[in-house]
Amino acid sequence: ARVRERERESMVDALASSGVFHFPCGSHSGVQVTSDVIISVLDAYVRRNEGQDRVIGTLLGSISDAGKVDVRSVYAVPHNESGEQVALDIDFHWTMLELHKKVNPRDTIVGWFSTGKGIVSSDALIQEFYANEFPNSIHLVVDVDLPLDTPIFQAFSVKECSLQEQSLALEFIPIPVEVKTASTERIGADLFQTKTTKRLPNEKDSIQNAVRNLAGMIETVKKYVGAVNKGEKEADETIGRYLSDTLGAIPNLTAATIEDIIHTSSQDVALVEYLSWMVQTQLALSERLGTDCMPIL
Repeated sequence: ARVRERERESMVDALASSGVFHFPCGSHSGVQVTSDVIISVLDAYVRRNEGQDRVIGTLLGSISDAGKVDVRSVYAVPHNESGEQVALDIDFHWTMLELHKKVNPRDTIVGWFSTGKGIVSSDALIQEFYANEFPNSIHLVVDVDLPLDTPIFQAFSVKECSLQEQSLALEFIPIPVEVKTASTERIGADLFQTKTTKRLPNEKDSIQNAVRNLAGMIETVKKYVGAVNKGEKEADETIGRYLSDTLGAIPNLTAATIEDIIHTSSQDVALVEYLSWMVQTQLALSERLGTDCMPIL
């Protein structure tokens, strides 16, 4: 078996080097997905028609010069699927694309998505449709099955394998996926991961969690730098430059200056809370006395 495997590998290498066969590599370096896209895909899956196994839709965004795909919006496309045959509602697709262009004219089609466990045979037909509109379309697979024992996202850069000028098959090449979330969204995501929640975190809890996470990251960096200095780990130039840029971006402030800034900020917050409390009290009194025309202050 090993001898046959070696013979097959040597044959593939020989054909590839001869130029008769074309085995392309992926042109995309990765995919970046926003949280809005995740919510839209999950919502489309929940609202799918009865008896429908998966949902298919269009990805909209842009591609950087380095090959990074930024997916900023998505919409589901109705379809009928039976075996290896797929029928997309093309009119619905073009209508949704036209409406989206009116709101975000800079966004273009960057690929398509489907829910499921991986690549199926009918994906090649859908890929051909999107490749006609955008040649470098990617394919994003979203696993919505529970429990989530595997990565929920899988992205593929699709290239065509050809013999001379004749197309033979499509090659789905895995590429990394990154979910881009804002700080407020990360707080909500952390809250959803807890099994029980008696109350929502207030500002004090959020600051404590942020400081705790920052202290943990600083401790991790400290251990890494110490291990590199001791020769226990090999130095990485990329990490070193990133740490240098991060430290250079921190302003050189004394402890007294930092304490004064925090104290001033706390006073501003207290003043805003006091004014809001006064407004709420005045409105409540006006409502009780029936004097809505009274001046608030």
